[in-house]
Amino acid sequence: MDSSGLYSQRLDHLGIVAGICNEIGLIEEIDQQVGPNKRKVSVGQAVQAMVINGLGFVSRPLYLSPEFFENKPVDLLVGEGIEADDLSDDCLGRALDALFESGVTEVFAGVSVRALRAFGIKIRSIHLDNTSFGLHGEYRVEETDPEDDEPDEPIPIEITHGYSRDHRPDLKQAVMSMICANSTNLPTWIEALSGNTADTRSFPDTIKAYLAQFGADEETPLLVADAALYTEKTLKAMPDGTHWLTRVPGTLKRSNCFTMRLT
Repeated sequence: MDSSGLYSQRLDHLGIVAGICNEIGLIEEIDQQVGPNKRKVSVGQAVQAMVINGLGFVSRPLYLSPEFFENKPVDLLVGEGIEADDLSDDCLGRALDALFESGVTEVFAGVSVRALRAFGIKIRSIHLDNTSFGLHGEYRVEETDPEDDEPDEPIPIEITHGYSRDHRPDLKQAVMSMICANSTNLPTWIEALSGNTADTRSFPDTIKAYLAQFGADEETPLLVADAALYTEKTLKAMPDGTHWLTRVPGTLKRSNCFTMRLT
């Protein structure tokens, strides 16, 4: 038997990852939000490729994605007609640019809603918290017009010094706000923030934007957060009927505490 034309490819656990992505319609949802383009690899397909790479249990950076996919069935994992060399750093970089222009938070929220519906998961409780990521190197800060209320392009976050949860005040950082649902901690909301953003300052806008997804006839989930939630501005930003759970900051005196009635 002539075996000269035979070759093998590794699928490992990545077939399950791709199967889950396909089941929730990851590619279709992202491409619908980003809009049509003439790319061979759509933005949704590029994202799915990055997800598979990230869950491939390897330490290769994204610019080595062609090397990662070299011995894998790319047409099954990402899309028909796509080869490993198509997933170059230019391809993935342009996809990330398109996501930024469309709004990463909005795109992620759409994917999350679609995934929850696909698996019939109902959100009963959510947990809000921020975390910081220390970064090395210099970062260019583009100046924006403070009088421009509606800029034509999204405003990038600022990589700068701020409160470091990693106890590295010497490093500049970025902050990520995340909301996870239920006891399984399913991520349902992500938002990139500037490195000097305080929780008490970002929580009101994050909560308002997240809860706006729920219809008037839908019951909003129980909101759980740390003591940064307990500010008058944040609690007043919640829609009527919102149930929340937190603790009073230890720095407050009894005379400074206040209550809000839940309807």
